[in-house]
Amino acid sequence: MAMDKRIVNLDINTSGAWRRVCSFDLDTFQDGDLEHCAHSLLELSSCHKLKARLISPEDTAPLMTWSKEEGWLEWRAAV
Repeated sequence: MAMDKRIVNLDINTSGAWRRVCSFDLDTFQDGDLEHCAHSLLELSSCHKLKARLISPEDTAPLMTWSKEEGWLEWRAAV
């Protein structure tokens, strides 16, 4: 019996709208490797407004968010 894949989407935002870059199966990465690889690519951008997120396809809240200033952070709801 095959296990379900744990898919997350990498989305970017440069102008107020999120755009899907790619989807990944978390089970094909060691813990933290996806974030590290994505960070290495994102930090090369010359766009200072660039933001990114990792989000499950069925969720509306991201798992993690990224910015040049802070890198990856676990997402937290506004208080």
